[in-house]
Amino acid sequence: MRRQFEYIFMKKQLATLFIFLVVLGQSFGSDADRIFAEGNKAYEAKDYAKAIEIYEQLQAAGRQSADLEYNLGNAWYRSGSIGWAVLHYERALLLDAGHEAAAKNIEFLRSKSLNDIEPLPPFFLTKWWNAARMSLSSTAMGVLALVIWWAGFGVLIAWRLRKMPRGLWAGVVLILLSLLPLSLSLSRTFLEGNSKQAILIQKTAILRSTPDDGSQEVLTISEGTKLEQVKHVEGWWQVRLLNGELGWLPELAMERI
Repeated sequence: MRRQFEYIFMKKQLATLFIFLVVLGQSFGSDADRIFAEGNKAYEAKDYAKAIEIYEQLQAAGRQSADLEYNLGNAWYRSGSIGWAVLHYERALLLDAGHEAAAKNIEFLRSKSLNDIEPLPPFFLTKWWNAARMSLSSTAMGVLALVIWWAGFGVLIAWRLRKMPRGLWAGVVLILLSLLPLSLSLSRTFLEGNSKQAILIQKTAILRSTPDDGSQEVLTISEGTKLEQVKHVEGWWQVRLLNGELGWLPELAMERI
């Protein structure tokens, strides 16, 4: 009798906790939408500094979305900072590779850049992999992998029960096929958490041959330039430009995507 009472009590506690979390989530969602609308209102009033402050408050509270990053990019651009604008447009694309407005704004801003950096053509397999990896979110890709795996497992069971005489190879192929979206999901998750891509946020910066302010100047680059962080020493990053050229920049000159 006592165990039954404890079981009922535990169920009530879990139900209460679940209801609390649902209400809390709905409350946060409504508050976040209200704050987001306030940021949009400040932007429309051309108070871009206030809009940035409000959008960044949302981020600090855990809100993350491609549209929020896109709006931040717009506000920074209107404030006169191309570097910060490109950074947030790139972050929007990292969250949603199909965000056409962010992609168009990046293309527009880079067409105005003073840099004359021709990117190296990517290897076709790398290009295909990147496109596939960004086609869906990591969660959606993981769900797809799980669905294909269960389909394959179901076919194998049907074959084992002799309801599908040719189900062996079909089941094996489906299970093997599920490894592709699973790999893409893991790759996307790793990219989102460990991106080594960065954006130059200073108006201009000098790419140097060694991590030293007195070392040889390699190239002067302007804000908004996309960089790959290669190696870190105290206060400096060795970076690779889109054309493959290597050099060193102060770490404060850039922000990671």
